[in-house]
Amino acid sequence: MAPWLCCSSLSSARLRNNPALDATAVEEPLRFHSPVEVSTERYAREQTEIAGVTIPQGALVYGILSSANRDATQFEKADVLDLGRERNRHLGFGRGIHYCLGAPLARLEARIALAALHTRFPAMRLAVDPGELRWGHSDGLVLRGLSELPVLLSG
Repeated sequence: MAPWLCCSSLSSARLRNNPALDATAVEEPLRFHSPVEVSTERYAREQTEIAGVTIPQGALVYGILSSANRDATQFEKADVLDLGRERNRHLGFGRGIHYCLGAPLARLEARIALAALHTRFPAMRLAVDPGELRWGHSDGLVLRGLSELPVLLSG
C-alpha cells in the first residue's frame, strides 16, 4: 500500500471518486517519495564537467535520483504531491539499462491493491500524523521504504 495515498482523507476521497486517477496516483508517489533515492555506484569514464564542477576520470559518482525527481526544471510545482500529475517522467524505477525489470508488474500490483483497498475500506486513513512516519533502508543504502504503516481501516 502506498503510504502517501492514505495520508489524508482528501487524497483518499479524490481517488475513490475519480478512478481515472489510478495511473497517475501510482506514478506521482514514485516521483515524490522514490523507493530508490541514490543510484548504485558509478565511475566517470573520462573527465567531465557538470554545473561547473570537474569530475575526474575514474571518480566515484552517485546519482541522487530523489533530487532529480524534485527538479523544478522538469516538474511543475516539484515539491507538491499532485496525484493528477500527467507529465511525470520520474526516475522512481531508474532509466535506460538500469531500468527496473519489475516496474510494469509493480505498477499493476499497485493499481490493483489501491482499487481493492479503496473499495473495501473507503474510510481508510493514517493512524498517525504523516510527520510520524519513519522511512528506512532495509538493504543498507539503495531501497527505501516505510518501517511500518499504521492505518485505520474504518472511520
